[in-house]
Amino acid sequence: MRAALTAALLAAAAPAAAGAPLALAERQVVTLEFDRPVARVAVTDPDLVSARITGARLALTALRAGRATLEVAFADGVTVGYDVTVEGARKPVTRTPGPNDIELSVAQERRFRAPGVARVLLEENGVARVSVQGETVSVVALAPGQASLVVVDAAGTKTTWQLRVH
Repeated sequence: MRAALTAALLAAAAPAAAGAPLALAERQVVTLEFDRPVARVAVTDPDLVSARITGARLALTALRAGRATLEVAFADGVTVGYDVTVEGARKPVTRTPGPNDIELSVAQERRFRAPGVARVLLEENGVARVSVQGETVSVVALAPGQASLVVVDAAGTKTTWQLRVH
């Protein structure tokens, strides 16, 4: 019975030994302020978080995504631990437009030749307006978003265009 009680107490004490959770985003700077000056700081991964001590303040800068443990020690020997998690910054996806992509800004107009055009089919979502004059197709951007445009010639051949308005 005594062994079971000891095991239960140790199991309950184990989470207490873990540090307080500290969530940061990449490039974020957080200042921790304590009631007494910080003597020393230790980080398990110095490439993840940099620390700068100024008296009772500790400025942390999140450098890259990942996890680390941070330990803050004071002159009287007391330490405070943190489990630091840094969420990575999102990088925009850059894509190069394909041959049948049309990218426009709102209110911009693009015209292109479509020999033998019989009709056009535009996805009706308010992104663009299309008109045909002879063999010229005119696309006017109305609102941000995406739409599909299908140009059908007299022989029934379909050419699909992807419209992107930003």
